[in-house]
Formats: sequence, C-alpha cells, structure tokens
Amino acid sequence: MRTTWRTRALLAPVVAATLLGAVACGSGDNCGGGSKAAPPPKASENQINPVDRSKLQEGGKLTWPLGGFPANFNYYELDGTDSDNADVINALMPKMYDNDAGGAPVWNKNYLASEPKVTTSDQQVVTYEINPKAQWDDGTPITWEDFYWQWKATNGTDKAYSIASSNGYENIGNVEKGKDDKEVKVTFAKKFADWQSLFVPIYPAATNKDVKAFNEGWKAQPLATTAGPFKFGSVDQTAKTITLVRNDKWWGPKPLLESIVYRVIEPNAQIDALANGEVDFIDIGSNANIYKRAVTLQNVEIRKAGGPNFRHFTFNSQSAILSDVNVRKAVAMGINREAIAKAMLSPLGLDPKPLDNHIYMANQDGYKNNSGDVGKYDVEKAKSLLDQAGWKLNGAVRQKDGKNLELSFAIPSGVAASKQEAELTQNMLQQIGVKININTVPVDDFFDKYVTPGQFDITVFSWLGTAYPVSSAKSIYAAPKGDDIQQNYARVGSADLDKLFDDANAELDRSKATDLANQADAKIWDEVHSLTLYQRPELVAAKKGLANFGAKGFATVMYEEIGFTK
Repeated sequence: MRTTWRTRALLAPVVAATLLGAVACGSGDNCGGGSKAAPPPKASENQINPVDRSKLQEGGKLTWPLGGFPANFNYYELDGTDSDNADVINALMPKMYDNDAGGAPVWNKNYLASEPKVTTSDQQVVTYEINPKAQWDDGTPITWEDFYWQWKATNGTDKAYSIASSNGYENIGNVEKGKDDKEVKVTFAKKFADWQSLFVPIYPAATNKDVKAFNEGWKAQPLATTAGPFKFGSVDQTAKTITLVRNDKWWGPKPLLESIVYRVIEPNAQIDALANGEVDFIDIGSNANIYKRAVTLQNVEIRKAGGPNFRHFTFNSQSAILSDVNVRKAVAMGINREAIAKAMLSPLGLDPKPLDNHIYMANQDGYKNNSGDVGKYDVEKAKSLLDQAGWKLNGAVRQKDGKNLELSFAIPSGVAASKQEAELTQNMLQQIGVKININTVPVDDFFDKYVTPGQFDITVFSWLGTAYPVSSAKSIYAAPKGDDIQQNYARVGSADLDKLFDDANAELDRSKATDLANQADAKIWDEVHSLTLYQRPELVAAKKGLANFGAKGFATVMYEEIGFTK
C-alpha cells in the first residue's frame, strides 16, 4: 500500500494503480452533492478517458502535482513508499506485472518474453523469461541477477537494509539463473499466492547489492540506472520540481508525452494551480471545498473510481499513554466514525459509511465487518474503560499520577481533510475527558520526521492499497522486530497475527485465504492498532483533453499511453 497527503502506499510490494475506463463525469454534470448518496463505484470500474494512441497528440508536457518532495526514490526503502515517490518511480522502473481495471494481474510484455510459468506440485516455482531487449539505461542487460539482488535486499534477512516491507520476498527460498542470463528461476520456501506482486518494480543489482546505495543512493534524485518509458531529466530543489523526459533507449511503445514535470504544491493550493492552468489534474480526495470548486471549472471534468484506498487513525502503542490497550480502546470508542464519514463524504454525494475492515474495501470481495466493540461509538463504555485504567476525571481533563490525559495528534500542513478530521476528533474526545493537542507539521517532514520515528500519539493519513489486499497489508500489521517496523507505525503486533497473515498469503484457495484474512483483521481490531474511518474517494479533476489517465482504481498507470487529444 502506499500513502497520500500525506499517504503511504501499501507495498504489495508495490502499488497497483490504473487503466481502462468508463465515461468521465463532466463539469456540467451532477457529479455528487445530489439528494441520494452514491456507494463506491464497483472495483472493476474506473474513469481515465481511454483514447487510442493514434488519436492523441505526439509530444506535449504533463504537469503533475505532488503533495511533497519524495524523501527517497527507492520505493523499497522505509522512507520511499509514499505515493509521491510511486508516481515518479513507476514511470522509470521495470515491473513484471501490471493490473487491469478489475485488479487482475497482466504480465508485462515490455520486460518479459512470455508469460511466467508456475509449478506448485512440490514447491512453488516461478520461471521468468526476460525480454531480450530489456536493458538498463547504462546499457547493462536486465538479467536474473537483478531479480536475485532485489530478493536479497528485501527479504528481511540482512538488517542493514532499511526496508519498508519484506512481503512476499521473505517467502522465497532461492533465485537462480535458468538456461541463460535472461531466464530466472524463483523457488519459494513457502507458497505465496500473490507472487505476481513481486518484482513490481525491480531495481538494478548494482544498487541493491550495495547497502549504502539501497538506503541512501536514491535520496536526492532517481539514479541513471532506470529502464522505463521515461528517464530522469532534472531536479530543482528550489522550485521543487522533478522533470522526466522520454527515454530514447526504451524498446517498448514510444511514449506520447515528451516530458512529465512533477511540481510540489501544497495540497490545499493545488486547485488554484489547476484553475490557473499550471497543472493538468489534481487529486481531490475527500476535500469537499475543492470538489465544489473543481466542478465549476471550464475544460475540467471529474473522474471517479472506487480504489483500494482508505483514511484511518494510527495509534502509537509505544507512547506513554497509549501503551495501554484499554486506553487505546477507550479512545477508539470515543470517536464517532459515522459522524466523521458523514462530514467528509456527504458533501461529495457519497454514501457516508464507516469502513469496518483494515484489509478489504467495501466494494471488494471478502469485505466483512470485524470491528466488534472497538468500532462502536460508545461514550459511556469509553469513560468506564478510562476509569478502570486509572484515568480519573479532574475538571475537564482526566488525570493519573498527576499527569493529564493529553495526546499529540500529528497532521501535515496544508491538508484540509486531516485538519478537519483532527478537529472533529478533538471535540469528540473532549466529551470523555481526553485532551487532543493538534500538532501541524511541515508536509515534507510528516513521515520521515514524525510518523516513521513515532513522534506522535495519534496521526491520520490515507493508505493507498493494491490489487493484492492480503499480502500488501502484512507490512502494516506485522509485529516489529526491534527497530525494524516495516510499515507498522503503530508498533504493535503479535506472533498469532503474523501467522494468520503468513497462512493467508500461502493459501492458494481464495475462499480459505479470505477467511484467514478476516480472522487477521479481527485481531487488528482487538489490539486497537488503528481505526479505519472510510474508504477514500478517488476523485480526480482533470483537463478534458487528458487521455488514458485519471481515477485509476485498481489498474496500473501506463505512462507511455498518457497523452492529450488532438
């Protein structure tokens, strides 16, 4: 999964994003705000204005807004999993599989010569045949060694690598050369149902075999050793722009765009940039004010999808107060998720239902309400739990051992949704004697200086999910091993929960895997790891002429197909 404004991306091990589409919602249409709230679109639907490349312009520049400057362009490094980096790096790096609008994996003919062969009779073995034309931009062929070192760097055995997730790679027993350098044989020590999510993307052996290069080499900018339809052009730290240009060494379909320029613009200011023609689209998310303005803009249309993305509160189980699971439970029960969902979704014309699952979205097969008592808004029960935990009401705020029950709620600057959700929570928790101090921090520092090191009691952001809900979620909920937390910013977990994820990921029977995943979700609720709020709307305001791009849902962005109508 990945995150956005600020969001993290669920590593599956990487983001499954978009393509294929439906009819876009135009600025003159009733795109929400009507009398009847609409449920999330079906998981198999998205809106990207699909147009055959023969009908699109040759050349042109796409200006793409980012919420913040990526902290690391290595998507597998702990600070590299945010959505801003994914938006950049997915144009540059090889990936063995894409996903269609329904989330189904499709092998990538640009990097593979044939569909991978799978055997599962004894051990699970996947054999990849690499496209003979596939090479890194420095002229080095892409070979089995790149697969080998991607596995070695990310399987979690070498703690020197600062990885975001070992999902799937830890299941591999060996990666070896096949009949030649272009054939790769991947043998799994433990079966892995979502094996198509692996090597998506893949980085060069040259930077993966070097720990320092893995951890720090991609910090300032993408390196020259990429192999996608676009290549790195330049970075301007002052203007906060990243420019990609067509890769003249790319052997696949020629990109329609001549360049992509990423501009870091504070999320709340992006609507002004769109209105002024400074960017070609914006992600509206759940910001009702931006939505209302976007639908009035000329030459702009709203594109919708129901992707695997959700808003949530993460509770820091290592903070002095929230280390007590009953206090976490009381805080959760003191938050009216239904009221938050209504405040955020109703102005968008969407069904304001809380999300009751950490793994499956409401429009996905497998969705089930596992929230139990933790997910129920119950002020009296919350008060009782705090009393039992020794936090007694003293005036307006509870106290214990002379200390106030005060919690720091970290949010990124310039994100209206986070501010509104935090303020709603502040008012709610005041009713049970909990004081919330909202700590607004610079958007560029939000993850690497606050969320990742645990400098918060509560925080809010979006998880941007993938087409592989079970395997991509494990790194968020796996028990930390010392300082190795992967993406578990709540820093709580258990061996039992890890086993459920492992068993679900190794189960090739879909229905059995779903049952195990829902058992895992029930445990996540019990440990009060985090509080899911609502499925994040995927609402994109895009210039009408922008084609093959928009609200992608479960599909993969095909960067070489993005263009503008003639």
